[in-house]
Amino acid sequence: MKEWELGNDGFVMEYMIAGPQADPFEAEERAENQLELEARLRACVVTPKKKYLKMSPKLGERAQNGCLWSVWVQGNNCFIDVSEFYSTLQRITLTAAVCLNAKEEGPVRARIWTYMAAGIYCNGELAGEVQRPVYKPIQYQDVVFHLKKGRNQILCDCENLGVRDTRNLLGIQIMDHRDRIRVSLPDLDCQNQVFEDAKFIRQLKLEHGELAMPKEAGPEVSVCYHRESPDYEVMRRPEVWTALEGKVRERIPEKTALLSIRIQRPGYVLKRKLEFAERRVPVHPSPTVTREENWNRILREIGEVGSLNRGDFGFPIFNILARKQLGIQDPKDRGRLFEMLELIERRVDCSDFLVCGLMRYMHRYEMDQELKDRTKQVLLNYRYWMDMDGADAMCFWSENHSLMFYYAAVEAGRLYQEEYFPRAGMLGSELYQWGRKRLCQWLDDTETCGFEEFLSTVYMCVTFAALLNVIDFCEKDLSDRARALEDRLVEELCLQTFKKTVIAPMGRVYREVIYPFRQGAQSIIHCIDPSAPWAYGEGWLAFLTGSTYCFPQGLTEKMEQEVCCRYTSGNAKIVLEKTENYCLTSVESPRKDRDDRWKNIRRERGETSRTHMFIKSLNECFHGTSAFGPGIYGYQQHMWYGALSPEAVIFTNHPGATAEDSDMRPGYWYGNGVMPAIKQVPGILGVIYQIPESHPIHFTHVYCPKSRFDRAEQKGKWLFLQKAQGFMGLWCSEQLTAFDDTVFDSELRAYGSQMAYLCICGSRQQWDTLDSFMAWAGSLEPFYESEKGCLRAGADFELTYQLSQDDTQYLL
Repeated sequence: MKEWELGNDGFVMEYMIAGPQADPFEAEERAENQLELEARLRACVVTPKKKYLKMSPKLGERAQNGCLWSVWVQGNNCFIDVSEFYSTLQRITLTAAVCLNAKEEGPVRARIWTYMAAGIYCNGELAGEVQRPVYKPIQYQDVVFHLKKGRNQILCDCENLGVRDTRNLLGIQIMDHRDRIRVSLPDLDCQNQVFEDAKFIRQLKLEHGELAMPKEAGPEVSVCYHRESPDYEVMRRPEVWTALEGKVRERIPEKTALLSIRIQRPGYVLKRKLEFAERRVPVHPSPTVTREENWNRILREIGEVGSLNRGDFGFPIFNILARKQLGIQDPKDRGRLFEMLELIERRVDCSDFLVCGLMRYMHRYEMDQELKDRTKQVLLNYRYWMDMDGADAMCFWSENHSLMFYYAAVEAGRLYQEEYFPRAGMLGSELYQWGRKRLCQWLDDTETCGFEEFLSTVYMCVTFAALLNVIDFCEKDLSDRARALEDRLVEELCLQTFKKTVIAPMGRVYREVIYPFRQGAQSIIHCIDPSAPWAYGEGWLAFLTGSTYCFPQGLTEKMEQEVCCRYTSGNAKIVLEKTENYCLTSVESPRKDRDDRWKNIRRERGETSRTHMFIKSLNECFHGTSAFGPGIYGYQQHMWYGALSPEAVIFTNHPGATAEDSDMRPGYWYGNGVMPAIKQVPGILGVIYQIPESHPIHFTHVYCPKSRFDRAEQKGKWLFLQKAQGFMGLWCSEQLTAFDDTVFDSELRAYGSQMAYLCICGSRQQWDTLDSFMAWAGSLEPFYESEKGCLRAGADFELTYQLSQDDTQYLL
């Protein structure tokens, strides 16, 4: 029988799983603090664990949760990671099984990593238990497996609450005697075949525009060229798979950037997603048109999408607004509006986006009586805040969501002043005053502290749209304040624009961080300057239809100016050096003037808990602090960039997942599991990571798409890069090792629990050639003293790691 060795750091990498099974979960509890409510609900989904539990997993048969047993063999992933986004509340069950094959009898220490509740069984006996699910940080339970010689079944019975991004994740790490343990599946009938299939799929490569396979493909191997569209009605069409039988290489169509390879056999499927990173290029649709012509093109592109893809359903309001503005009569739009009202009535997560789009539609266009009556029914029964009747998966507390809900309450209350809102327990006139008070507090806070989701190329688009509604439809005092904040938002994005693309540290990001020119905020930058790269940006620009808002003067000049500055947003101190040839930008960690931090008041009760400042504090706990400090557990924050062009960028992060194809937040390329120390001075940036034992992932990595640079050379612990007239060097205290997952020739890993990086930038104005720049880099003689956590370079640069403590980052 063919067996697997343990993976990096002793992780079990291969399993059989049943699930996740998702069943609707209903609760009518209410609370001022929904995060506490969700913690209580997580406890409610857990059932007592039996002292003895043994199963006989077989492909094609069902486990106790009703799901068929399948194979989980994902190559680079150290975890079973079936994380999903649930727009409504669900109860999740997952069962996992594996066999540890021991060379001799004896106890073996293991560590179970999970966000779920879990019972862990060894040969049928309960060996340990994780008693409740959590949202963050990841929890672990140390257990002892008393292994007999030969095969030992390890079984994990897991439960979770499905609410928004849900971390259905489990990992088993063997802590000792790793050399005497091998791994196999419980179902021996499929073991050898799965072993060979996993080996095949792990060895796939993309090179020279082709898929390269390690041997001739059999009839079970096929490829899917992924459609990539923002349109739900396009993306819900079935995938098309093409057989690869008999082939060793396959030429991939030139316009295809993303593909999947599938091995499909009776009882199981193995898949791997692969991406041509070099085919992701900036889109320049209209370099010579006027702004008015470009605006009409933007509206047409938004209007050509039937409904924005949200996975299980579409959000059509952005697209309908664009079509209405263009005078396009789509016969499906009336039906889409009724479908949208049903989503609002179900209170799916982000339905506040739909409500705010609907309200813009109501201001600008007439409705027939049936649609008007249905809209009134839905809006009267909507849940405008977390302490109102009902339980659902909606997120209220993030910077963009809170603004959306406050505005929605103001507008709904104004529309139906004499009507009763049963979930709110208020008349419309009372709901209006409630929303107005909170909206004023949001404006007060943002005017004083700046944006907490600072420079987010995803969420600044949402805030941009929400502010447009306040500008256009609220009283003059609120409108004027929102207009000033809108100006501030776009001016900060433009300040961080390098060669017409936003290059910035960010409060919240997703995987598009590896392609800055594709991120959502490029839609705003392109709207301001049609020569800048265009990105669809979910269609939020449709909120500009009929708006009185005009972009301030001088934004294009702000994009092009050379800058060396520091400024504050939220609790973050942002550092920017932008020259003609390079951009280096980061956030301080820790911030030197930490006394300036706003206070988190999440533990306070009474009247304080009914203020926006309390909500902002909840958001810091959930979505992550902007008061960065070394050692704090991270979320979606992006800490630094070095760029020689919009495509030729580098950064480092400590990933929150071990494989690219993960829905975790933080993910593989976006966010940080644990925050580093960061210091930036002109031309130089230092980064130090220290990963504690309480975190399962002990490597950091560099994103460096070498093909995007004119020249890339690795010399010892240095990586040197050139693009046009710009130079960049990256040094690491550990040896950098090339690694490929979904993208190729773009990743370098540094393994261990401590490592330091030094990034330096320059140009031909200072050094004639890359070689002379490399010689100067060598003279800096960077050195990391791990015992003291101190990075030194040259005569003046020094960064010392000092562990920070921040209990705002812990959430059950």
